Amino acid sequence: MKLEIAMNKEHGFTLIELITAMVIVSIILATAIPNFSGWRTNSQIRAESNRVHMDLLLARMTAMKSGRNIVVTFLPGSNSYSILHDNNGNGTADTGEPLSTRVLENHVQFGFFGPNIIDMNGNTGITETVKMGPSDIVTFDPRGQADLSGVLFLIHSDDASSSNDRLRGISIVQATGSAELWKYNASLTPIPWE
Repeated sequence: MKLEIAMNKEHGFTLIELITAMVIVSIILATAIPNFSGWRTNSQIRAESNRVHMDLLLARMTAMKSGRNIVVTFLPGSNSYSILHDNNGNGTADTGEPLSTRVLENHVQFGFFGPNIIDMNGNTGITETVKMGPSDIVTFDPRGQADLSGVLFLIHSDDASSSNDRLRGISIVQATGSAELWKYNASLTPIPWE
């Protein structure tokens, strides 16, 4: 008799239990979504700045290994840059010279927020998002040196009109051809880069 009663009893959730579970899930999602969005933005700017940095390092190493100039041309207006294997050393793309173009991805662009940016060398009054001489071109020679020193800035489009918190910078040193990746940190003075 007792066994029969237990088998006929229905099991399930009450309406109160379902509403309580939905409220808990809603609270968790409300706190997780903004955190995920910030994580995604951080990840995108980090990945894209690493890619540009690695392309510059590879351009320098390729110049040294091949014994030929590698020309990197930055095009801030189109958020892209090209890499030319300049076999004859004339600085322009000729027939048979490999040329590749890279477009910045994941909502990352050349730029920074505000008029008072300080570059990695402590220079103030920076107005250009890419500063590689008069034409935004840097050439790595077979000794691994660059033809000039310069800087470029990368910012996520979410921050372009509000903040430099996730700003990244890359500096190139003429004498060594080295390219260094920097992260902006407004709390550091006098040079806010680490």
